[in-house]
Formats: sequence, C-alpha cells, structure tokens
Amino acid sequence: MDTIYVHVRHWLFWYGVYGLCAKSCNDEVTLYSDKEKTKFLGHFDLLAEPCLIYSLNNELDKVEDKEYFDEMEEFLSGNKDISYSYIYPRDNRDISSQVDHYAPLNDKGHKPIYIYMWSKLSKGWDVNEIEKSVKILASYFLHMNIDRIEILEIPTYEETKLSYEEDYAPYI
Repeated sequence: MDTIYVHVRHWLFWYGVYGLCAKSCNDEVTLYSDKEKTKFLGHFDLLAEPCLIYSLNNELDKVEDKEYFDEMEEFLSGNKDISYSYIYPRDNRDISSQVDHYAPLNDKGHKPIYIYMWSKLSKGWDVNEIEKSVKILASYFLHMNIDRIEILEIPTYEETKLSYEEDYAPYI
C-alpha cells in the first residue's frame, strides 16, 4: 500500500487551515486504506505541545489525574519529540473495542481502545503536519512506509467560513 486516506474529524482544524482562527492543536484522525472509507486502519488523537500544556494547566487535576498528569509533564520536560498515551479496556464491554493494529499490551494482555499521539513537532496542525504525523503513525502502529497521504472530505473555504460563522464565531 502506498496511500493512506485520512478523515480529520473536527471543523476547528479547517477553521485554522483557512486562517479563520488560530491553528488547532488537538485533532482526531481516522485512517483508511481506501477512499470509500470501508477499510478502517485506525483512529488516533493528535495533541500538539500547546494543547498538552493547556491540559496540564486547565483541565487535569494533579491529584485525581495523577498518573496521566505526571506522564504528560514528563513528556513535556523530556527530550522526546513524540510519545503515545493509551486508554486500555476498563471493563469487559471495552475488550471488543481494542485496536486491530500493533499497539503495546497492558499488564492484562489487552491492546488499547484509544491512542493519543503527543507531539512537539508542531505548535498547531495544518495539512502538512497532519500528513507528517500520519506517516509516523503508519510506520509505528501499522508497520507501513507510506508514500502518499490523501485527506478526505476537504471542505471549501466558503463551506468552512459558513460553518465558522454559524457554529464557532458566536461563542468566542
């Protein structure tokens, strides 16, 4: 396979791409091996450094979320440019939601149900940064060296501006 097809979930990504607001620093991507989105490869949440810092300062509780908080803080103060965080099955219902591709097992022998990619490679996501990150994910989790990334369902500037004005701008 030489191409991976990517669906970016949030409109906020496109608002930043088209310059209607600052670039997004947290986006979810779903990867497929076909344009029709029938051959699912994986789902990942991409978090750039500003999003991680914001989470530490505003969203996570240092006591209640201690393990996750410490893991994120260690990444931000460390030398790695990329790290991964995983949510593993919490109960028997989650077991069927484990990822199909390679991923590290937890102490119970389960794969994660959700994977976060933490990145210091970019301060915000644009098309080039998404493509670069997808190639890294494909190599690490899918064991594929991909030549091409094609982003699916790219809205026009006009569609994006209308969505921005109706759904986002009134709340900022």
